[in-house]
Amino acid sequence: MDIHTLHIEHVVFLALHTILTVANSWLYRGMKGVRWFSFYSLLVLLGATAVALRGMIPDFISIVFGNLFVVAGYAVLFISLREFFGKKSNEFYWQAALFVAAVVTMVLYGSIEPSTSKRLIAYSCVLLLQQIHIASFLYRNHDPAIRVPTASMALMIGALALSNLTRLVGVSIQGAPHNYLNAGPFLAWILIVNSGLQWGAMVAFVWMTAAMLRGKLETQALTDPLTNTLNRRGIELAAEQYILACRRDSRPLSAMIVDLDKFKNINDTYGHHCGDATLVTVASCLQQGLRSGDVLARIGGDEFAILLPNTRGEEAAGIAARLRENISATEIAYDHIRLTVTASFGLAQLQGPVSSWEQLFVKCDKALYEEKQADASRPTPKNIRPELGLLPH
Repeated sequence: MDIHTLHIEHVVFLALHTILTVANSWLYRGMKGVRWFSFYSLLVLLGATAVALRGMIPDFISIVFGNLFVVAGYAVLFISLREFFGKKSNEFYWQAALFVAAVVTMVLYGSIEPSTSKRLIAYSCVLLLQQIHIASFLYRNHDPAIRVPTASMALMIGALALSNLTRLVGVSIQGAPHNYLNAGPFLAWILIVNSGLQWGAMVAFVWMTAAMLRGKLETQALTDPLTNTLNRRGIELAAEQYILACRRDSRPLSAMIVDLDKFKNINDTYGHHCGDATLVTVASCLQQGLRSGDVLARIGGDEFAILLPNTRGEEAAGIAARLRENISATEIAYDHIRLTVTASFGLAQLQGPVSSWEQLFVKCDKALYEEKQADASRPTPKNIRPELGLLPH
């Protein structure tokens, strides 16, 4: 098994790898980290190419630069993953320190005191520590939405670390020929395994980007862009799951609809931008007044829906009273305008003939209508700081 031929095949393999990563970065342009992953692929390709050209280019470039390109590639891989997961950590200093160690050892054992065995041991040790650090980072910072592809990449990087540990131990025991190109089957098999694992890491990263994008699209499809709460479809899906769980475990569940009183007057008097600011403020007020397991959604216009798991009707009424007070006490600030608003609530509990979200929603809507009819005289939202001299537009 000619290791020089294997290195040429490795270069071809990595060239295809790089083309695919560049295509992936173009396909997912705008997603953090994907461009850095292309640089990682390119650096590893340059390193493999320099080694494959041994004998045709100066040994210093082939040996020292070839190995350092690969070490730099794994440092860039860490940058890629750190950006991909949005982590602002100082752990890159570990990669920088390992790169400095690689520079010193590669120059020392590749040029000043040439020794293939010592160079391979130092090179394997640096890569081993880099890859353990990267696999550990993946394990500690994975996003639950992409757990499987992230675990797959961590497995590939961990296996690469094991491969380098095997090479480190093997070379330490049996040494290596003065001319690396005369290496036997042991180092040849290490190269073959590394090629397969690098390809596996690339596939896992593409899988991660696809899964991340899918998760973001699903989140956007279920989220109201103005208030950043769930939308109508989002709370429908959440309600289906909660209703099944509550009915299975015989636990109570309540819901409420919140409608801002005379909201149209705000839009007509101060404009739709002020109306949007009102909705955002009210959504924040509602969210702050809810418990961690409660679900809030804007279901259209100035209407919000709230799902209250493990909550009976009496407790839901107390929550509604508190939320009503919070809203009426909250100042809406937009430009120089200061407003207050009030809200009406319609409550219902999942019980008796009510067995689905649609039925629960209809019951809440009916209760809301009855409250509005009983209290049609609620005051119009007003300017609470007349000293600003604000007048209706």
